[in-house]
Amino acid sequence: MQFPALKVRDLEGQEYVIPHALPGGPHVILVAFQQWHQLLVEKWSPGLHALAETHPGMEIWEVPSISRGYRIFRGGIDGGMRAGIPDIDVRRHTLTIYTDIRELERELEIDSTETIHIFLVDCAGTVLWRAAGEPTETSFAEIDAAVPTAC
Repeated sequence: MQFPALKVRDLEGQEYVIPHALPGGPHVILVAFQQWHQLLVEKWSPGLHALAETHPGMEIWEVPSISRGYRIFRGGIDGGMRAGIPDIDVRRHTLTIYTDIRELERELEIDSTETIHIFLVDCAGTVLWRAAGEPTETSFAEIDAAVPTAC
């Protein structure tokens, strides 16, 4: 599976078309759909950052996915998220997308927006590993084994 090209903007205002225009690589992309999903993102974060330290170039990206109907409120929504995140590096790795959520579900080949979805993507955009929900006892070992040696 290829990760779909998505037009996003980080909380510092930089626009990207992911995954190809993202710096570094490989990429772990956490796609969230609801505000409470941040709790799940935080469960993944320590283990993912530990893995990134052992894999040069690996970058972790959070993608809050918001219905395109809210695009007119983007300044307020993104501004609220930005204000709640004091760390500039975290803001630069938080990429919001305002889109047709049903289309995004189809493109990501997911069957629910009731939880987060995690994708390990190589520099060519190929999904090497994926999961949904909370991390399991084997999640980080599986990601570690799937990380390419070069990107």
